[in-house]
Amino acid sequence: MIRRPPRSTLSSSSAASDVYKRQVQYSSGEVRDAIIGYVQGDTGMNQSDDLVRINVSHSNLKAKFIELRFDKHMLIEDVYVKCCHNCGGGSADTVVLNLLDPNGNFVAQLDDMNKKLGFYAPENGFGIHVLDSDPNSLSAGGWLEDVSLVKKFELTDEEYDKREGTVRKWMQSKKAKDPTWTLEKEMMRRRDPTWEPPVPKPENYQQDEAGIVEMGGRCEVNPGGRRGEVKFVGKVEGLQPGWWVGVHLDDPASGSSVKDGIVKGVKYFDVPDKFGTFVRPANVVCGNFPNELDELDELGEI
Repeated sequence: MIRRPPRSTLSSSSAASDVYKRQVQYSSGEVRDAIIGYVQGDTGMNQSDDLVRINVSHSNLKAKFIELRFDKHMLIEDVYVKCCHNCGGGSADTVVLNLLDPNGNFVAQLDDMNKKLGFYAPENGFGIHVLDSDPNSLSAGGWLEDVSLVKKFELTDEEYDKREGTVRKWMQSKKAKDPTWTLEKEMMRRRDPTWEPPVPKPENYQQDEAGIVEMGGRCEVNPGGRRGEVKFVGKVEGLQPGWWVGVHLDDPASGSSVKDGIVKGVKYFDVPDKFGTFVRPANVVCGNFPNELDELDELGEI
């Protein structure tokens, strides 16, 4: 017959197990926090006392390699290997390494391959400048930085037209089916197959509203309640069809692409740069709208 331990014994064992788990978790958390604190340190970049962060530059390169980590116990031979492999090419036969202080002053030439880097007492922020005398080096002549030296693959228009499956062929097939096709229309219909482009405005759009706009009168432009003076009423070549009102705003315009009264090289009204705007007549209210900036100036608030 198998006897079960008393319930109290089971409860005690379970409680002890929970306490042990919490202690283990707490200890693991402490260890984790201690490791993170050591690695990050005061500056977030802690390191072993045997490591040093050195900036490496190369005589053939404009770019610099910032804070590469070197072990002070590395042989100078290994320093050459690391610098040549990671920082522009070369070899110990054609390269000379100069150790520089943080201000760029010469400290020593690293020329004894049997010595260790720590012999030269480098510190964080020191530099190593790689002098590469090999004319056939991988980095010579700017080949690692100047992309203009790389020959690009080029095709004439005639050669490109002979290819199948190109973007040009795809666009031509779309326009053959729909002469009004545009890339914008294609993208919109991919999002919504029922999408239709907005109907263009008629040439007399808001003509009646433009008829009640007083030329040279004070006005308020909405949205935003911007005040100014009406300088132009009419159609504008280069903007959408219909009637427009040109306004000289009291305050410089924001969000307007036409701020100087000029559209497509044609000057429609005189206005200082950034003070002009074109709006639809329905957005213009004419009336007694004094310049608020003048009123504030009189009160001494600006």
